[in-house]
Amino acid sequence: MKILKIAFQNINSLRGSHEIDFTKAPFTSGSLFAITGPTGSGKSTILDVISLALFNHVPRLGKISKKEILEKGALLTRNQREAYAAVTYACAEGNYTSKWSIAINRNNNLNDYEMEIYHFESGELIDCKKSEVPAKNEELIGLNYNQFIKSVVLAQGEFAQFLRAKKDERGELLEKITGTGIYRNLGIRAYDKFREVNKEIKTRKDNILFLQENLLAPDLKEEKKNELAEKERAYQPKEAEIKALEKKIEQKSLIEKQKLELKDQENKKAAQVKQLDEFKEKYGQAIATHERVQKHADDLREWGRQSNLLKELHADIEKLNDYKANNAKQQSVTLQEAANFTHQNLQPENVEATLQEFSKKINALLQKRAEKVKDYSTLKAQLQRELQHFNFEAKDKSSEPDLNQLNKLKDSLERQLDDYRQSLQGIDVSKLSTEKSRLNNSLESIFKARQLAENITRTENELAKLKQEEEQINKQNQPLPQHINSLKEKEETLNERLQKQQLEKENKELRASLEEHRAKLTDGEPCPLCGAVHHPFATGKPAETSEIVNAIKKTTIDLEAIRKQLSEAENKLKFNTQQLQKTLVNKQKAEEELQQQSDLFSSQFADFEKQRVSGSWDESSQNIKKQLQQMEAYELLVSQISALENAIPLQKNLEQVVHEGKELKAEIAELYSGDDIFKDTNQILQQWTKLSQEAKSLNQQLNDIQAKEAQITTSFSQLETSLKPAIETAGFSSIVEARGALLPDAEYIQLRERRESIQKMIAQHENTISVLNEKLGALLAEDVPENTEQLKELLQEKKTASAELLKACEDLRRMLKNDADNLQKIESIKTEIAEQGKKTKRWRLLNELIGDATGKKFNDFAQDLSLSQLLVLANKRLGDLSDRYRIDKPTESEDDGLVAIDEHMGGQRRSVKTLSGGETFLLSLSLALALSDMASRNVEINSLFIDEGFGTLDPETLDQTLDTLEKLQAESSKTIGIISHVDSLKERIATQIQLKRHGQGYSTLEIK
Repeated sequence: MKILKIAFQNINSLRGSHEIDFTKAPFTSGSLFAITGPTGSGKSTILDVISLALFNHVPRLGKISKKEILEKGALLTRNQREAYAAVTYACAEGNYTSKWSIAINRNNNLNDYEMEIYHFESGELIDCKKSEVPAKNEELIGLNYNQFIKSVVLAQGEFAQFLRAKKDERGELLEKITGTGIYRNLGIRAYDKFREVNKEIKTRKDNILFLQENLLAPDLKEEKKNELAEKERAYQPKEAEIKALEKKIEQKSLIEKQKLELKDQENKKAAQVKQLDEFKEKYGQAIATHERVQKHADDLREWGRQSNLLKELHADIEKLNDYKANNAKQQSVTLQEAANFTHQNLQPENVEATLQEFSKKINALLQKRAEKVKDYSTLKAQLQRELQHFNFEAKDKSSEPDLNQLNKLKDSLERQLDDYRQSLQGIDVSKLSTEKSRLNNSLESIFKARQLAENITRTENELAKLKQEEEQINKQNQPLPQHINSLKEKEETLNERLQKQQLEKENKELRASLEEHRAKLTDGEPCPLCGAVHHPFATGKPAETSEIVNAIKKTTIDLEAIRKQLSEAENKLKFNTQQLQKTLVNKQKAEEELQQQSDLFSSQFADFEKQRVSGSWDESSQNIKKQLQQMEAYELLVSQISALENAIPLQKNLEQVVHEGKELKAEIAELYSGDDIFKDTNQILQQWTKLSQEAKSLNQQLNDIQAKEAQITTSFSQLETSLKPAIETAGFSSIVEARGALLPDAEYIQLRERRESIQKMIAQHENTISVLNEKLGALLAEDVPENTEQLKELLQEKKTASAELLKACEDLRRMLKNDADNLQKIESIKTEIAEQGKKTKRWRLLNELIGDATGKKFNDFAQDLSLSQLLVLANKRLGDLSDRYRIDKPTESEDDGLVAIDEHMGGQRRSVKTLSGGETFLLSLSLALALSDMASRNVEINSLFIDEGFGTLDPETLDQTLDTLEKLQAESSKTIGIISHVDSLKERIATQIQLKRHGQGYSTLEIK
């Protein structure tokens, strides 16, 4: 990874836009450069720009947000509305630019920051959110933020502190510098995990102790078992006694129920006997009378049926005679209606044939008339097509006016055609299409020539306007260079005056304490410095600092005004120059376009030069258009005459069809005035057919009924003769009287079943009463003298004693079961503890090796390995800086700080605390370079910034250190930047980025 370019605007004290391109001179001549400037001038700001553009982090502030900028006033230069930081770098994937920016919106509120990354060469933006840009840079570079600032930006202060720190402090610093805090977290996690899994085992062991406390002692357990057996033996007889008492109580209840049921059955029997008496009183006589004639019931019912049937037949015969009379009347009306419809005298036998013949005749006439209507429509449509361009419509009444009108119109059109032939002399009317095409081409040529001529005129006007603009711009630019030079001279004069005033202000500030006392001297009072009471120099005191400040303010205001005027003049000159360039380019384009247009007109439209000069384009066009219109009219007349020639015979045929159609219409109107001949004919035929069939049906029905009446009359007489002797024998005076005494079969059966049902219920009640008396006698024989209440009280006493005994047995069983369950649980938990112990063995071993509550055990081990590796790399770098010292870890007998081995003193081991400031810097620098080597082990780092510390070196050591850095740069092709305010670096390092402070807290940047 190598940084190619840094660009930024309005970051901290560096106001305005700045760019540092490491791919251009002077950085290409030597890759070792210095960033110099006084304290607070913004040297570290350059490093802030790099980390801000890549990771949205600044080492001194951490992660940057809008809130951070607002609360701390960081990054955005005071009184500026926008800022950005951009870094272009090379990596294995190519060259990329990462940019961070922020701005104040038009409401004077700070927007949130934005970040983007794009390919440097193509400018193609990589599609990712601003929050994803740092991660994308990390992916491309191969370093995260912490690794980047430790491998690219080396701060000496941290390593000087690291050298002198004790073991615990050194471990914390090394953890911070190398970012290896993960080992401390792993130690804590191992400890916590072991506590977690061990906690489960401890909980199970506590459960075992709790269960063991609740176990029964062996002798107590045996005692409880014996007690349970004894109580179970005592419980069984009591259950038998309870069941015997419950049976006696139940028997008492059965006796009472039997008595109640016996009484209920006796009551029901009495009710049924009463119901039977009432039934006999109400229906007994009717049933006896019915039973007297019951054997003649079928003959009596048949006699009644035939009597009623004869009455119905007489009524039917009368109805059918009425229907026959009405049918004969309707047939007469329908016959007259058919005669009127066909205009003929009809007989009943030929009605159908006459109607069908008449229908066919009318239908034939209607078809002929429909064909004439169709012919009329066809001829009229043909005629209308021929005359569609005329205001003419065929009429039906008379053909004479229409034919005359057509003939007159044809004569008129032929005369107009002769006139057009005269006006179109010189044009071949037999080839009108060719002539029209020729004239249209001429008209199109005139249009194109006119359009080109107008474009030439427009271009000439535009060229004249551009020449005028050129003259105006040259006139405005003429005094500007002299005016700008004058303003620059004024600016230089004011700059010199401002520098002198600022120098005078600084001198006055250095003497501020003495001048303050001198300003307060008063004659007669002792001077606080010398004690004199006379002050000859108190008068004529120099101007106080406030006057100089006011003068500086005035000069600054004048300088800003001159700069503003200068900027406006330079901008105006630049704008006018740009406008002049655009005008000259446009003028050249216009001249070239005018030449092209003129050449094109001369080559293609030379015949129209006269029109272009005179502008008489409309006259030429109108002549051609007039000829085209006459040709169009001529063609129209020819087509109209042809249409009239076709229309005249069509009109004649149309009038003939109309005449024949009228004759057919009159003939049909004489015979038939309806709308549908078939419908009307069918309606009359259907009515006639219906009435004829109805007459036949009525005659047949009348004959059938009369035959049935004669048959039933014979049967009725025979039945009446046979019934009379039997009825008289049964004690009835007539058949009608005997028929009235006979009950309907259903009613008689219902009454008989009801009587038998009552008698059956009485017999059932008597049987039930007998059975109940027998059962009651048996129950009373087994009954005891005690009453029910006495038996219940005795039962309750027995149940209470039995329940108490049962509860005692249940308590003993529960106690013994709980004891057995607890023993089983203890064995189960012991098995689980053994299994859990196998599973947690690795966590126990891991805790013993690396675990503790603070993570110190594993962290110390990891930091010791990191320190050993760091010291190997540091001693390699230190060998390039100095051959005197090597860095080593302390032994157990030494102070726990790092040790410097002095090779010039025979390998003497010295505490780093005894080293001078320069020696400490050399060791710190070697550690910083070593950390960079560690951090960039998997990534090639070709940019390095070393921050401060060079002021502690003597000239010889400084030269040696710079030689080493130059050697490092030459070997690795690294771009190495040294950040320092040491003046001697300016002489040794030719390439410099110099920062200077100015008034109002701003700084400037200059590359030399």
